[in-house]
Amino acid sequence: MPLDALCLSGLVHELSQAAAGAKIDKIYQPGRDEVVLALRSPTQGNVRLLLSANPTHPRPQLTWLSRENPDTPPMFCMLLRKHLAGGRVLSVEQTHLERVVTFTLEALNELGDRVERKLVLEAIGRRSNLLLLDGDGRILDCLRRVDSNLGSGSANQRTLLPGMFYRLPQPQDKLDPTAQDRAALEELLAQAPEEAQADKWLLDTFGGLSPLVCRELAWRAGGSTDVRLNTLGESGRKKLLDSLKELLESVKEHHVTATMMVKEGKPFDFTFFAPGQYEGSLALEDFSSFSELLDRFYEQREHLERIKQRGQDLIRSVTTARDRTARKIAHQEQELEATQDRERLRELGDILTSNLHQMHRGMG
Repeated sequence: MPLDALCLSGLVHELSQAAAGAKIDKIYQPGRDEVVLALRSPTQGNVRLLLSANPTHPRPQLTWLSRENPDTPPMFCMLLRKHLAGGRVLSVEQTHLERVVTFTLEALNELGDRVERKLVLEAIGRRSNLLLLDGDGRILDCLRRVDSNLGSGSANQRTLLPGMFYRLPQPQDKLDPTAQDRAALEELLAQAPEEAQADKWLLDTFGGLSPLVCRELAWRAGGSTDVRLNTLGESGRKKLLDSLKELLESVKEHHVTATMMVKEGKPFDFTFFAPGQYEGSLALEDFSSFSELLDRFYEQREHLERIKQRGQDLIRSVTTARDRTARKIAHQEQELEATQDRERLRELGDILTSNLHQMHRGMG
């Protein structure tokens, strides 16, 4: 699953406790869209902070997995070293109900003066990005530069280029569930289409809620993930809103549990609570931290992806060799067919050659 905003808030709370006040010792870029900061944390000692802008699994986390670094660091890594090496992490903050995390840093400039820098990780699927900002909010550089004037994207596409002022991603046209009191929630639910599925209504109405969370709330209210509002009844509707408020309150108070769902021994999904919607069909495994969970989840997931990729590469190689051999055989069969009468033609040629003295112009 993509890291949703509520789950990310629990992760950011962990990172804030571990990274705030930490000194940046080293900076690496092991992958095209991954940066690792080696930190000396006042609370946890030496730790490594992974900032991944990978389109399929973007995330910030502490990591204990080793990653191979390129012999020549990429340009973005060199820029980060220039501006951030020896700096200190001041704070880690999440934009409210958005998958955007800002690391505020203190570093030294070329003159030795203390300056503020910011690393902004936008963990928003295929538009994920990592940006370095100066103290005024100008972009120094980013992993993926975006020129909205040259692209064919939507009208809301931002320009992300060095020298431009940074703007947050366009928020979704949805309501903030944490800003609604009970009366407002009841009014919204009363105006909802009766035939609508409860989880779809939640997902379309409120920001920050993932499909998994919405299905869980529907299951808690009506005993089914696809229950419709007109079948919930008064008690079911009350339970739906109670469950929503309860879940949001647990996130606000940081009473969350890093939980991974396992299917047939393989990592299937993860969230910040123990889901009941699967009704025992999946195994649940709790972790002491979200970073530990993410290391385990993506280590196994990426291991399986690597095996799958190697299998696909092997199939591709065998298919290529098979097709090449088939083309050679077809070509040789054509040559064989063209030379079926070779011996007879050779004999006729020998006869002609031996009787050239008897031939004269005009003989047919």
